[in-house]
Amino acid sequence: MTLRVQILKEKYSQSLGLPFKELLPETAIKQVISELKIKYKKRLFDPLITLWAFLSQVLDTDKTCHNAVSKIIAHLAESEVEIPSTDTSAYCQPRARLPEKLLEKLFNFSAQSLEEKVTTEYLWCGRNVKIIDGSTVSMPDTVENQKEYPQPSTQKE
Repeated sequence: MTLRVQILKEKYSQSLGLPFKELLPETAIKQVISELKIKYKKRLFDPLITLWAFLSQVLDTDKTCHNAVSKIIAHLAESEVEIPSTDTSAYCQPRARLPEKLLEKLFNFSAQSLEEKVTTEYLWCGRNVKIIDGSTVSMPDTVENQKEYPQPSTQKE
């Protein structure tokens, strides 16, 4: 990982509150929610708060739900909103309901937004460079996940 990426990761993982609120604007999330026709009730842990907390949780060295809820509480302390309980179930349940399609569309939105900001000075010989880093994702080994994302044939069951 480059030094710049490492610095940004540390900055956002150690920040109080929900730093992704600045990076992934509410308007973009609401637009994708509208496009996907996602219905939700206006509660504290709506898709906006849940998504921002989830992204912070993924990057943080302490990936616990308790830490994610603490970041939500820190975010809410800035406004005049009733501070929720530290019980994690109120966050974990809506996090589990975040549609994969929402995350995919927001990833594409972020990539497109970044692409639009690239000027010729950042190109290599006037060209875009595409890099594949081979990152992996970890998820629970459930029957549903095995159907959707089967193991490679070279891997033991």
